[in-house]
Amino acid sequence: MEAKEWVAREVARVRTDSLAEGREEGLSIGRKDGMTLALTILGDIPKLIVANKTHEEIITTLVAKYNIDQEQAESYYEQVMALRA
Repeated sequence: MEAKEWVAREVARVRTDSLAEGREEGLSIGRKDGMTLALTILGDIPKLIVANKTHEEIITTLVAKYNIDQEQAESYYEQVMALRA
C-alpha cells in the first residue's frame, strides 16, 4: 500500500471515529438537557397549582414557556397530579 493510500484510509478512519464520538456526545448532551427540562417543568407545575391556575392555564403556560406541545404538557401535568394523589 502506498503512503498516499494509507494516509487517505487513516484520515477516513479518524473522520468516522470522530463523527461517532461527536454523535454520542451530542446524544449525551441532549439526554442531559432533556432531563433538566423535565425536572424544571415538573417543579413548576406545583407552583402554578399553588398560584390557583386552572388546568387549562397550566397547560397553556407550559406550552408557551417551554416550547413543548400540548400532549407533552398534559403528560407532565398528569405525572405531577398522580404524585399528589
